[in-house]
Amino acid sequence: MSEEMRKIIAPIILCCMVLLSACSEDALVPNIDFSSPYALTDDPTDPVRHACYEIYQEYGVPVFFNDTVAAYAAGQDYYGNPLTRYETLDLNWNFQSHDRNSVTYRFDYLHTQEEQLDALSFAHRFLQRASRKMRPFSMMLADSIHINGKTPIYHNGFRTLVMTQLGGLSDEQVDSCARAILQSMVLDRVKLNTDLVARFGAVSDKEKYYNRPWVSDGVNGGLSCQWGVEHRGTYWRPQDLWEEGLADKYILYAMYTDVTTVEEFEAERALIFQQIGRYGFISGSASYSNQLAHLYSPDNIMQDLEYFVAQMLELGRSEFMARYGESPLVKRKFTILAEYIEGELGVEL
Repeated sequence: MSEEMRKIIAPIILCCMVLLSACSEDALVPNIDFSSPYALTDDPTDPVRHACYEIYQEYGVPVFFNDTVAAYAAGQDYYGNPLTRYETLDLNWNFQSHDRNSVTYRFDYLHTQEEQLDALSFAHRFLQRASRKMRPFSMMLADSIHINGKTPIYHNGFRTLVMTQLGGLSDEQVDSCARAILQSMVLDRVKLNTDLVARFGAVSDKEKYYNRPWVSDGVNGGLSCQWGVEHRGTYWRPQDLWEEGLADKYILYAMYTDVTTVEEFEAERALIFQQIGRYGFISGSASYSNQLAHLYSPDNIMQDLEYFVAQMLELGRSEFMARYGESPLVKRKFTILAEYIEGELGVEL
């Protein structure tokens, strides 16, 4: 080895020996914190924290009462002041995008132990009803949430489900509210599946059955439905025909309905769904601003889909089929949705 090469290598070897010596004297201590604020720990002395931990242990869902879930020391600024990094629940994340903080969220929090335990009881009941695939990544319980001037009861984001106004509910109200939230979450997932929506819509859209009059007058492009009695007024919206006590209303206003007995009402209702079912429909137009909307089929695929999913989840398979299942096209649309809702989302119909 040349003298010049030795002069180059010697300092390198010396530096390596110094580094090795330092390592042998002082053990390396990792300074990266791998803990997660979403992995809850128990505190048996705190009833609220203990209840949160029990939910986390049973369902794997961390529950919070504040959108700031952790704070970490992050060194010092230029002037030596301590810096803090905050972990927050980012509600601007959607299932397919981020709102880039264009949507503002403001919370009124639950402060008392009684309020928080009451809300946790609802959260537990909700998670009992939710399939594993429908459980949120995390939950936040609050008194209220304000989103761009609106105050919804709940907000379902990509990583966090926020639920509010949970105090003082009866058992019946708890079940009703939990069911409504789950139905909305299922509908959101269904609507995001563009292939599923396209296959569902093709059943009735292939022959352009949407937004057409039920009855044909020869020139209006109607669907040639035929009723047993003359339909007048807005009483004949298909989606309203299962309301409790509606038969009595039809009889009371016989001058508009031509229905004078419960039997006549039930016979006409059965005929209506038999007629519109030929085109794959279980509902009509939902454009309540149009006084003649009751004369038309659904405005579009999404309007049809939303009512279909709501009825499937509300009634379940057997009752849905008993009510609407005579039509082959209705059965086909039901099957398309049921395969996804039951198979992919794990929601039993």
